[in-house]
Amino acid sequence: MKIHPKLLLCLLLPLALLSCRKSPSSGNDGANSIYYWRTTFSLNDAERKFLKQHDIKKMYVRFFDVDYDFYKTNGEVIPSATIRFKDSVPQGIEVVPTIYITTKAMQKMQTKEDEYAAKILKRVNAICRQNKIEPKELQLDCDWTKHTREYFFRLCESMKQDLDSSQSLSSTIRLHQLTQTPPPVDKGVLMVYNTGNLMEMTAENSIFSRKDIAPYLRDNRLAEYPLPLDVAYPAYGWSVAFRPKSGGRYRFHKILRRTDFSSYPELKEVMPNIYEVNSTINLNDGGEDANFLFRDHIIKVERPTAKEILEVKRMIDKKLNGKTHNNILYHLDEAQLSHYSTHEVSEIYSRH
Repeated sequence: MKIHPKLLLCLLLPLALLSCRKSPSSGNDGANSIYYWRTTFSLNDAERKFLKQHDIKKMYVRFFDVDYDFYKTNGEVIPSATIRFKDSVPQGIEVVPTIYITTKAMQKMQTKEDEYAAKILKRVNAICRQNKIEPKELQLDCDWTKHTREYFFRLCESMKQDLDSSQSLSSTIRLHQLTQTPPPVDKGVLMVYNTGNLMEMTAENSIFSRKDIAPYLRDNRLAEYPLPLDVAYPAYGWSVAFRPKSGGRYRFHKILRRTDFSSYPELKEVMPNIYEVNSTINLNDGGEDANFLFRDHIIKVERPTAKEILEVKRMIDKKLNGKTHNNILYHLDEAQLSHYSTHEVSEIYSRH
């Protein structure tokens, strides 16, 4: 049966209009991206050069945390560590407001997800208006589990309803979340860092270890994951302090930002990147508070090498099986990025 040309035009026109309708971006636009995870937005010359040199088009900027502590927050879920913009964002770079939600806060939000979604968005919009930011995307970062998944998903649904129709919602995805139903968002960012056991001194590297990551890449879960996925890799290091306990074992003490201890006579390097404290030392780490470590404490320095990152990146690229994705670095900090050459960073960003 032949269809009259005018009738065919009437049938196809609605489909053409639908395809042209503006919709939230999936984020797979070939843009180099980076996280910004400090409480004051201020860029030095080296960081501005880095953004330009690597053609960074998108910055995931942590706006604030959503936290709950019975004593510190008077039993309320509240925002904390809100960012303050001392500098403006360089021209041509899209800002994605990113909100970190603790698991304790997520648990307390149950049955009130609509209320907290509105509060979060109101605070985000206020910060954006104050700093002349027009976001196209908002990201929620939460290490949800099977116990908090329902609450987080309801929060995402409420956020999507409250967003402008031209805005999209994204969520971080931990490796252990890949086997679960994806959250109701427009896209995900796979966090390929903080993969090990921070509390265990014998762990190979709590930031990034191929041994910890490989089990999550054995099957086709990446290629078959229902959401568009970008991938975030670490470009940072830290030190982990442990205190001795009975039986020759050690207990986690704290995280230290400092990673260079070569000028401290109180410390002895007993193994590569492992230091033993021989006498009491105050490592205030650039902060105002004292940060004492005592005799027989152990400091473990952790930082993934570019070689290690690129090995895992090749594994992930292969498992994604040609799916378009962007690569993201965590995070923008001259002191951290100085440990990686320009060529190494370019290789991590490459999409081949």
